[in-house]
This record gives sequence, structure tokens and C-alpha cells, in this order.
Amino acid sequence: GKTVIANPLFGTTTTHIAALFTLWGEDRAKAFMEAMKLNKVKLSTSNGESADLVASGEFVFGLVDSDDAANRIRQGRPIEIVYPDQGENGIGCLIVPNAVMLIKGAPHPDNGKKLIDFLLSKETERKLAIAACAQIPLHSAVETPSEVKRIEQIKAMAISYAKVARKLQEIQPFLKQWVGY
Repeated sequence: GKTVIANPLFGTTTTHIAALFTLWGEDRAKAFMEAMKLNKVKLSTSNGESADLVASGEFVFGLVDSDDAANRIRQGRPIEIVYPDQGENGIGCLIVPNAVMLIKGAPHPDNGKKLIDFLLSKETERKLAIAACAQIPLHSAVETPSEVKRIEQIKAMAISYAKVARKLQEIQPFLKQWVGY
């Protein structure tokens, strides 16, 4: 009973669980989920609540998004960010990508391209790294605050996001049963 995660039926926790199902296969992922249940994992309402429960000392570990942890560190809370599975044989940490795209046939493609260039600029990435969203920049020249790791410092999970997206729906019945619905 020392671990907390957000309800896996919603948000990025669902995505993380779907990534494990995609990478490990159904049997191993279900065994992992059942092991969490046997260890009396606490389900919170959000990643933010999970981060607060760890920061308060009520729990020693929480699976949260990096921005939730980074913001607790910025508040002076006594927590540390640990990126999972970083060892040589580790599967890596799930990186949840942001996306921007130009829609084919959009009425103002030049303005759309300018927006994309702005969003992908080093200056915007710097601002997003220091903002509450604590985004991990892709430009290597962008300086980050100490609580935001650089992308090249993180061993990322090698995963097909398309497969993860399909798995999100497939695992819903299992997750509903797992949380007790």
C-alpha cells in the first residue's frame, strides 16, 4: 500500500497501461496489473492528486506525468522524478508526444506553416519547458530547468503509438474489471 496511480480508465495512465499491453503482451501486462492490486496500489482521481499524495509522504511512489512531478518540485515539495526502466535492459520510459500538423486543404496554409514554425522554435520550446506544463524540448540547444530532463537524457520506450492507440479501446473491459466497475 505504498504506491499510487491515477485511475487507469482515464488519461495518460490509460495510455501508459496500453503501452505496457502493447509491448509486453496481454498475459504479462495483466500479471503486472494484478501484482499492483495485490500490493494494494491506491487509485487516485488524477496524476496531480497522485503527485500530491507522494509529496505529502502518504505514499512513496506514484506513476505520474513528468509535469505533475516537476511542478511539485517547483513548489519545494520533497519529491524526486525517477524515469522508469532506464537501465541497459530496461524497456525505457513512455514519452507521450505532442503533435502539430497542417491539415490538407486548410484555407490559410501559409499562416498554418508560420504557426507550426513558431511552435517548433527553440524559444517556444524554452518557454514550454519553464511553464507549468514542463514540456521536454526536442531542440538540443534549449536549456531546461533542473527538474525537466532533456529528451536525449531519457531512454524512451520503443513503441508504436498507432498500436498503443488501438490497444486503448481493447483493454477497456479489463481495466473496468480491474478497478471494480
